[in-house]
Amino acid sequence: MKKDWKYIAYIAGAVVVYLIFSMMAPRQLDWRITFHRNHKIPFGGYALSELIHDLFPEQRVLQNNATIYELYDTIHQPVNFISISTDFSPPDDDVNALLKNVARGGSALISAHGFYGKFADTLKIGTSDYYFENEHRHFLTDKEDSSRLRFTNIALHDTGVYIYPRKNIHERFILRSDSLHAKAVAENDVHLPVTLAIPWGKGTIILNCTPMTFTNAYLLPGDNSRFAATTLSYLPVNDVIWTEYYHLGRMEATTPLRFILNTESLRWAYFITILSIIVFILFEVKRKQRIIPVIKPLGNTTLEFVKTIGNLYYQQGEHKDLAEKKIHYLFEQIRTKYWLGTSRLDDNFIVALSKKSGKPEDEVRSLIMLIRLIQSQPQIAVDRLIDLNEKIEKFNSHL
Repeated sequence: MKKDWKYIAYIAGAVVVYLIFSMMAPRQLDWRITFHRNHKIPFGGYALSELIHDLFPEQRVLQNNATIYELYDTIHQPVNFISISTDFSPPDDDVNALLKNVARGGSALISAHGFYGKFADTLKIGTSDYYFENEHRHFLTDKEDSSRLRFTNIALHDTGVYIYPRKNIHERFILRSDSLHAKAVAENDVHLPVTLAIPWGKGTIILNCTPMTFTNAYLLPGDNSRFAATTLSYLPVNDVIWTEYYHLGRMEATTPLRFILNTESLRWAYFITILSIIVFILFEVKRKQRIIPVIKPLGNTTLEFVKTIGNLYYQQGEHKDLAEKKIHYLFEQIRTKYWLGTSRLDDNFIVALSKKSGKPEDEVRSLIMLIRLIQSQPQIAVDRLIDLNEKIEKFNSHL
C-alpha cells in the first residue's frame, strides 16, 4: 500500500509542476476573427455587445445564430437587423425577408468587407479595394500605415477622425449606383465611402465595409468606440436582432453526439455517466480486500415450533382445541383481508365471502357449515379435524 501512495505522490507532483509552468508561461492571444458577442479576444465582439445595450437601453436586443429568414416569422413589428461578417452573401430567402422587414419600416446594419449575390445585385452595390484602383494607388505611396475614417455629416465633424491600422481596415470602399438615393455616412482618406445609408421602402439599409472597427481591439482604444456608436445611432429606436449566422454559422457541435450535447438534460446525463465510469475505474484498480467468509445466518425455527405444537395437540387427542385455533386463525385472515365480520356466520356472510374471495359459493358454504358444526360440539373426532384442515387449505390455496 505504501508503494501505491508513492506513485500517487509522483503523479500529483508532476501535475503541480505542469500547472505552475503553465501559469508562468506567457499567455498566447487568440487572433481569430470571430465577431462573437461573448468573445473577449482581440477580434471578438464582446465590447460591441456591451455598447449596443447602452445605445438601446429600453429595447429588446436578441443575439443568436439564426438566419434572417428563420427570424422573420417571429417578428410582429419592424426591427433593426445587425450582421457583422467578413463577407455577406445571404441566400435569396434571407434577402427577401431582410428587404421586407426594411420596407415595412425596419432597418438593417450590414457590416462586411464584401457584399455579393442577390443582396448586392438588388441594391446595385459592391465593394472594392483601392490597392487595386489605379486612380488611387499612388495615394498609398506617400501615406503612413494608419487609415483615417470620418463621418461626412458636417454636424459630426466635431467628433474627429478615427484612426485604424490600414492593413486591417483593408482599404475597402463601397461602389454605388447613381440611380440609388444613397447617402455616404462615413468615408476614408481618399474620400471614398466606407459607410452608406440606402433608403428602402419605409426603412433604411446601412452598409459598412470596415467590420474590424466593431471588434474589441479597435473599439476600445481612444475614442474609437464613438465611431461604432455613431454608426449604430443611424438605426431607429426599435428592437434589435443581431445575428452571427453569416460569419459563424450555426455554432453547433459537429460531433455525432451533437444532439446529446445540445440538450441540457442529456448533456448532464452524459457527463455524469462519464464521471461515474472514471470514478468506478479509479476504485476498481485499487487492490481488492480479501474474501470475507460467509457466515450462515440463524435459521427461522418458527415453523418447526408450530409443527411441534401441532403434533403435541394431535398426540394428546385435543382435536377440538386444535380445530378452534385453526378456525380462529382463518377468521383473522378473513377479517384482515376481506374486512368481513365473523360474529354472524349466516347466509349473507357466506355470499359476501364468496364474492370477495372469488371462491364458489358451494365451497364456502360447506366450509362455514363445517365450522358451525365443530363449534356446536364439545368434542370432535380426528376425521372431522382432517376434513376441516383440507377445506381450509383448499380455501387458502389461491389467497
